[in-house]
Amino acid sequence: MSFVRRRGIKAAFILVVPLIYLAVNYAVKPMISVFKKDFGNGVVIYADEYVNTGRWVFDCRYSRLISRQPLPAPIAELQRADKLTIGSMYNLPPSDVVLAKQAIRAITAKSQWYKNLRYLYSVLDEYSNVAAHAFDLLVHHDGRQWAFHVWQDIQPNGTSGFTIFAELYAPENYIDYTKALEAAARSCPTPQRKSP
Repeated sequence: MSFVRRRGIKAAFILVVPLIYLAVNYAVKPMISVFKKDFGNGVVIYADEYVNTGRWVFDCRYSRLISRQPLPAPIAELQRADKLTIGSMYNLPPSDVVLAKQAIRAITAKSQWYKNLRYLYSVLDEYSNVAAHAFDLLVHHDGRQWAFHVWQDIQPNGTSGFTIFAELYAPENYIDYTKALEAAARSCPTPQRKSP
């Protein structure tokens, strides 16, 4: 008799736990979440669990997640990377795209070009998991200063893919880590908890 009772309890547990999980994720979480971004297409990302640690700041405007302590550049992963993809730079005029690609090829041909990369921000995927990190690098090439942005896309298996972008450096428009962190801290209506 007790075997049947235990089996019934186990079956009930197996049925109830997924229902509780769904209720928390799809009913409770949206109601209690403070730091979130709704993209209007059914995708909402939630950053509360990151912000509540005090180690991250969420940018409610751009939906970026920024570590209060800059993350180290992925030097080992870049050394192991098979290739570096040059990203589409739609925001640049066509003539600048040609120059940007030339600058990217020249800079990345140098040994350990990535050793001075600096952390900018991180990105959450549609499941609110960290899916990518952005890094930047300022370099002079051919008489001009360029801002390079390296995107580290974190694959489900733990490996990384990398995409690089470039644009001419303009101090008045350039957003570095400090500016991004300050803007993120001001972007949400609710103050964000600071590191303990």
